[in-house]
Amino acid sequence: MSDLPVINDLKVSEYFAELASDSLFPSAGAAAALTGAQAAALFAMVCRVNLRKIKEAAGGRSGGAPDQEQLAFWERSLELAGSCTRRFLDLAQEDGTAYREVVEEKPQGPSHSIEVPLGIARCGGELAALIEAAFPKSYAPVRADAETALCLVRGSKKAALAVARYNLPLLKEKSEREYYVNQIEELSR
Repeated sequence: MSDLPVINDLKVSEYFAELASDSLFPSAGAAAALTGAQAAALFAMVCRVNLRKIKEAAGGRSGGAPDQEQLAFWERSLELAGSCTRRFLDLAQEDGTAYREVVEEKPQGPSHSIEVPLGIARCGGELAALIEAAFPKSYAPVRADAETALCLVRGSKKAALAVARYNLPLLKEKSEREYYVNQIEELSR
């Protein structure tokens, strides 16, 4: 198997060309992860706009102090969105490593090919919960962005779970398959 493209080094158009090629990486797992990364980045923008609006509103008040609770909420949300973006990008690349391990018949390949999409799904669940909590607190003009981020991350999670399900037959041990079936079912709720 030739060298895997480094997802972070690709321009958007190059990524889509690689995705559309017959190279098998990037493929479904990387696409799910990058959809999650896009959702996280979009939500980070929502956080930044909310932080700016809180600071602007404080400037118009007599005391000039921003609402510390709201400020802390959006700063923490921004930090988590950035963390999710990085994690999704790492998982997109790791999907290629897992695929290579399967092709090269490495013993860890089958389980790794399931662990990676489960990691994408877990990260997606965390981000979805964060966006849901933030939505009612958000500045109205960026609620469409927040809802779009939520739709994207839900799709990312669902796609990642599909990848994990399709990779189950790679596992030789019944007990290991059952373990991962339970993980998939738990994350599907």
